[in-house]
Formats: sequence, structure tokens, C-alpha cells
Amino acid sequence: MPFGRLFGAIVGAIILEYYGSKMALMTTGVPVIVGWICIILATSAPWLYVSRTCAGISIGMFFSCFSLYVGEIASAQIRGALVSIIMNGLPIGTLLGNVMGVQVSIMWFGIISLILNICYVVIFPLLPHTPHYYVRRNNMDEARRTIQWYHRKSNVEEELEIIGNYVRDSGSMSLRERLKQIGEKRNRRVFGIVILLFIFMQLSGLNTVVFYMEIIAKRAQVTSIEPKNVVIIASSVGILIGWISVYLIDRCGRRVLMSASCCCVIAAMVLLGLHFMLLDLNCDPKKLEWLPIIAMMLFMMMSIGLIPVPSTLLGELFPAYLRSIAGFMVSVTSALSAFVCTITYQPMIDTLTEKYVFGIYAVLMTGCLIFSVTCVPETKGKTLQEIQEMLDGRNRSENSVQTEYG
Repeated sequence: MPFGRLFGAIVGAIILEYYGSKMALMTTGVPVIVGWICIILATSAPWLYVSRTCAGISIGMFFSCFSLYVGEIASAQIRGALVSIIMNGLPIGTLLGNVMGVQVSIMWFGIISLILNICYVVIFPLLPHTPHYYVRRNNMDEARRTIQWYHRKSNVEEELEIIGNYVRDSGSMSLRERLKQIGEKRNRRVFGIVILLFIFMQLSGLNTVVFYMEIIAKRAQVTSIEPKNVVIIASSVGILIGWISVYLIDRCGRRVLMSASCCCVIAAMVLLGLHFMLLDLNCDPKKLEWLPIIAMMLFMMMSIGLIPVPSTLLGELFPAYLRSIAGFMVSVTSALSAFVCTITYQPMIDTLTEKYVFGIYAVLMTGCLIFSVTCVPETKGKTLQEIQEMLDGRNRSENSVQTEYG
């Protein structure tokens, strides 16, 4: 699946550039539908390979454009909350899959999932394009109607002026000119922040610990609760924490939630590493069962910051002329890091054993915590235009300091 995300990132960025974020999001449903049809009809392993690749293509497309779409339709007060609601679909989908997996055959699993995705492809086109889409095409009448549709009680003319000022920055830059803009200090810094956050999100164990959770519970010798039920409980906790994130992200801010999430994941990795170290010392596993169970629950705290915040910042920090390129680069980077983490997890376990692998994760998340506290800008409650002005002001301030002391 992470391998398929590489292709999805390219396709999503192209559709986003030429047809807008709504069309890019709508087409994400097509490869998923193909993937579930392959699952339903599968008679050999190649069908499963095609299915997982299609799922990866869809995810790559989705992550390259969904936060940009939300950034264009949401008011500053709820933008982070909307991204958190969408990202909360990850634990909800995982929970549904875990429950269905023990209740129905794989064919009916595929049929139910196919029906849900068909509903998405049918319903999503009913939504209008974003106001930014129409402003870029100088269709101000449709832009006004769209603003009124998305923001029922807003001052339409005032919002239209703000959107116009934001979109005007993109001008008519060619692709070469926009690629050149990436090299500017301000844009390099923003790209570095967002790309590193997505890499840290994968290094937290998102694509390894979550999907190996039942195996981890078995190897941890958890018997008081069936390992498959540990996974279901952890997924349920992730959903609850995701809804807490929806409430907090626009109240406490992005930086606070990232820091809290990192601290909890660090604690989870330390507890898991400690548990396997004690097992190696021949301690009674019955007396240690609470360690991995608590660790799994703490690990799901990634849903409060590590999962929603990077996507939120992707939709907020970039100027209009770099948004499609940013979506592409971030999605590719996330796919590559997910692929590397997934393919190296089991070999690392076999070579180093669990106690050292989880220790490595804890060290990496400590780096993420330091990075979040020192480098992540706070965008809570700011419009997209205000965020650009804040970044411009910070860049001018840094330049003036360098000039003064240089």
C-alpha cells in the first residue's frame, strides 16, 4: 500500500493543479472501488497485490489534496477541527475493519466496504467547488454563491476580498517559476517543517505498531484479554481521542497537541520496550500484562496531535502558488517514509528484538517533541492570509537580525 501511495501522490497533484481540490478528492474513490472489487473476486495472491496497490494510490491522492480542500472551505475558527474530524476516520475505519474481520467472510468484508465507497463517489460530487477554485478562474458570481453555501452567516464581500488577496499571490506563475520559489528561505522553512512532521508521523509507528498490534500483544504474552480484543479496544480509544482532538485543536493550538501526543507515544514506546526487556529477564508475564495494554492505549494518543496536526498545517502554511506542489511533495515523502517503516519493521524485530526497536521509536519521538516545541508555528484562529503575513513577518525579522549581527 505505501508503494501505491507514490503513484497516487503524482496523480493527485496533477488533478489538484488542473481541476481543483474537489475533483482531486472525488477521484480518490475510483481506485478504492477497483481495489475492493479485486478483493471480492480474488482467487490468488496477485489480486490482493493489485487491491493493496489501488488502496495506496487512493491514499496518496487523498493526502495530497484533502487538507488543501478543507483549508479552502473552512473558516479559521474551525479549520483544525474539520481536519481532525476527517483524520478521525482512520481509527473509525480501523475499528470497523477489526470488528468485521472476526464476524464476516473476506468477500462480505469487501462488499460492505465497496458499498460505502460507492456512496462516497455518488454523494461527494453534490458539494460545490471551493470559493478559491472560482476566484482563480475569475468567476466571482459562483465564488459568492459558494461562500454563501459554505458559510451561511458570513459577510460574503469581505470573505471574497480576503480570498482574492490570497489567490492573487499565485498570479500566473509557470511551473518552473514555482519550483524556483521553493528555494526561497521562507518557503524552504515551511516545506522543511511540514515534511519533517509527516516523516515523524510515520516514525511514530502509525503503519507498523497499529497493524502489528495483535502480533505485538501475542508476543507480549497478553492472555487476560484476547489480543484481537486489545486491538478493538485500542481502536475505540483512538476514536475517542480523535474526537477530543476535534474539540481541542482550535482551542489549545497545534503545537500543544503535537507536544502532548509525542509525550504519550514516547511513554508508550518506553513501556513496551520495558515489558519485553523484563520478559527477556524471565519475569512472570502474568504480572506484566498491564504494561503492554496501557502502552497500546497511550499509543493511540497519536490521534490527538501526530495524526491531525501535520495535515492541518499542510492546508494552512503554503502560499496559493505552492499548494499543489506542496501536496505532491508531502504525499510522496509520507509514502516513502511509510514504505520504509513498514518494510523494515519485521527485519528490525528479528535482528534487534522488540525492546530495542521500541526504544528506537521512543528516541525518534523525543526528537519530534523537541522539533514541535521549537519549530512548529502556531496557526490557531488565523485566516490563510494572516498565516502568510505571520510567516512573512517572521522571515523579515530573521533577515533583519542576520543583517544586524552578520
